[in-house]
Amino acid sequence: MDANDLAAHSLRSGLSTSVAMMRMTEIAIMKQTGHKTREMVDRYVQAGLRYKNNASILKN
Repeated sequence: MDANDLAAHSLRSGLSTSVAMMRMTEIAIMKQTGHKTREMVDRYVQAGLRYKNNASILKN
């Protein structure tokens, strides 16, 4: 991987989404990511969940 291909936003969003899917609390996520509000955590997580249980994605 090339570090220049990654952005802090992408890493933060990925972490937030992954741990939310593992049922980590919003408070725990906020402590790790530095988010100040639950609303912002929700925005990150919802964006990351866009493709989970999506009817347009076929699974074999």
